Amino acid sequence: NSLSADFIACSFALLRQGGWLCEIGKRSVWSLELQGEAAPASRYVAVALDATIGQAPEWMRAALGLLSSRAAARVLHGLPLQLYDLEREVVAAFRSLQGGSNIGKVVVRVSTTMPTSPSGAHLITGGTGGLG
Repeated sequence: NSLSADFIACSFALLRQGGWLCEIGKRSVWSLELQGEAAPASRYVAVALDATIGQAPEWMRAALGLLSSRAAARVLHGLPLQLYDLEREVVAAFRSLQGGSNIGKVVVRVSTTMPTSPSGAHLITGGTGGLG
């Protein structure tokens, strides 16, 4: 799980009795007391993957190697992708995000024919919890 807020409770609701929820998110991590009140028949562990890399590099290397080999064998698949054109479909892209109906990635494609200034560049960044 890497969801936050009300989605953590929803994730617990989907677990079978005795199931595990492994939290890899950084926001809204539940305490064991809160988990025990909400889902006493489940188990909950929070894992800081960034710390795990430094604390157990051999384990992380093996885990990433396993993921890599499974991806190469096409056993693993990427998230679904919904692609929208910036000039014609950007409103639909935001409506999809707003409605919470998307699963996977919502991508707004910038047309390669958009004019760019010869004296500058466009830099699009993200990954800070908002658009990106």
